[in-house]
Amino acid sequence: MTTIMIVDDYAPTHRLMSFVLEQHGYTVITAIDGEQALSRLYTHTVDLVVTDLTMPRMDGIELVRAIRADERYTRLPIIMITGTVKEQDEVKAAGVGVNAFLTKPVDSDDLVNEVDRLLHQESSRYGA
Repeated sequence: MTTIMIVDDYAPTHRLMSFVLEQHGYTVITAIDGEQALSRLYTHTVDLVVTDLTMPRMDGIELVRAIRADERYTRLPIIMITGTVKEQDEVKAAGVGVNAFLTKPVDSDDLVNEVDRLLHQESSRYGA
């Protein structure tokens, strides 16, 4: 079964995304910030990460840098979400290795489409 990690400090957001993705057959685990996400990434098999940009303790950019620094996860698909629509955020996210960028409120169809697209790209597969 395909497992997706949702990282967001705002519980209603990760609950909604979890519900939507579970309705499409995905298993979902959640984390409230980057530090918790790294801990869970190292103890679970995760096929894709959806992370918020702005979080306490460790933001999305720092999280993606940490994930990409681990050779086991260099090809792990990552979607970043944010409540701000700033071009520099999208550029910065792409620069650290984010595969897709969505803005809040996240449209359910857009989320599922991006998840499906990234998971079905042969080049996105990785070995943990």
